[in-house]
Amino acid sequence: MVDQVSKGFFDRMKKINAIRMLGTGMDLGELQPYAHEISFHLLLKIFRREITNNINRSRNDLIAMADSTIKEMELEADLQTIERLVDGILWYQKPAMQDPFSCQVYSEESGEHEEFRFRYLIIDREASDLERAGSRIIYMLTDIAHEMIFITREILEEFGFDLEQFYTLQLIKSGNFNEAQSSVGNLIARVRTLIKRQRDLQQDILRNPQVIFINRQNKNRRTEEEVREQFADEKRVFEDMFSWRDRLSSFPEEKRQEGERVFKDLEQARMLHDELARLVIENMALEVRIRVEHPDSFWQTSRLTFKKDFWQNIVVKNGLPEFDLLEDLLSPLFSPEIEFIYPMDWAWEEQTISSTDEQIEEIKGVVEGEEREIIPVNWELIVELWKPVFDRLIEEGSFAINNLQEIEETEQQRWLSQPKNIELFMMFAITEITLMEVEQFYDEMDERLLLFTKLCQSDEKYRQLIDKKIFSRIEEDAEPLYWNELFISPYRIYVKED
Repeated sequence: MVDQVSKGFFDRMKKINAIRMLGTGMDLGELQPYAHEISFHLLLKIFRREITNNINRSRNDLIAMADSTIKEMELEADLQTIERLVDGILWYQKPAMQDPFSCQVYSEESGEHEEFRFRYLIIDREASDLERAGSRIIYMLTDIAHEMIFITREILEEFGFDLEQFYTLQLIKSGNFNEAQSSVGNLIARVRTLIKRQRDLQQDILRNPQVIFINRQNKNRRTEEEVREQFADEKRVFEDMFSWRDRLSSFPEEKRQEGERVFKDLEQARMLHDELARLVIENMALEVRIRVEHPDSFWQTSRLTFKKDFWQNIVVKNGLPEFDLLEDLLSPLFSPEIEFIYPMDWAWEEQTISSTDEQIEEIKGVVEGEEREIIPVNWELIVELWKPVFDRLIEEGSFAINNLQEIEETEQQRWLSQPKNIELFMMFAITEITLMEVEQFYDEMDERLLLFTKLCQSDEKYRQLIDKKIFSRIEEDAEPLYWNELFISPYRIYVKED
């Protein structure tokens, strides 16, 4: 009886031996120590061409790719050595015999060592057109070679987003919806990771603009045109995937249901991808905006210190009303969870800032605070309040925030009852956005799109703003918005004309 530890041992060892034997059994002279990594790099190149339907995968093409890899690694080899390397991946030991690779692997089922025969590359019969005389022989990866790449993908995120897309497309074309479901899941996970990185980058830039220079030193930066072109290419691949949706009717019922689930998840991946594209372009625009409008933020540093300004000048000098307040004062410095502070310093340049004396008086009068009540978001009320704003955008092409100064006090209280309203205003003020109606809500979605979608669902007329860009500017001579203790600079929100 096979125990749980040994179960699947034979299949696992097959994969390990395939990895172990890659680049062995060939005489490459000084290139021998690098044979393993050159061979794997070549398989990656072949795989990329395979899933992008690039048929340049003949033996001569493989030799050219191997030569390119060797040069990338700043190594040297003559043509004869490169040919031996390629033949050593195609066949085992003697190329003239064209034998498969072979090794002995212990089987937990039979209790004996069994011969395991495999290849890394086989003939791609569809691309080779073998029926025509003189046609080139085109090679493709075997299942075992695919598994080697997938293992490294899972460990090291080997795939880029575009490569994962192409692989998903091939699975959909072949009707392999089970594998496609897993691949779409990888797409969603990957794009969510990229979205998080872009959101973190945006927060880092707003908190400390100097990270712009750090990022430029750490990685090669591409132009906005190159980034837009990449996202356009990825969008076309999504469109190609969805073009296969109409063919689901030709599949059996069970397969058709699997396909529908794949395309449902794929729609979420596409929406997340659009959000990623928006964030990347937005961050590039933010960098330019800070460079132009706030160049001083790159060299200014804070002179305020906790030790001198708070501890020595306030606590030590004046003391605290209650000893328990000491914990409230010190705990934020040592707590692993830092309270979120909206990074609006540079955007709120027009705001009234309390003087140092006022701040000191506030700290002196600190009292033990009660737990804050979390106010639930009432989207029904928020949509109702924002309708006049979007009506003005449709009719006049812009809306000034200080127009809200004219509304009655009861209406002001309705606005202030939902803190989400102020967050939305500041989001519109900080960054440009292209309005779109989304079919499915998700955690990472920009709340401005959530607001717009709910507006469209409430009234068809708002759909005329779909694909319109919304941006804002401060009106220099206008009065800011004052509502009790709330102060907002005189931003005007615009609809960008095509």
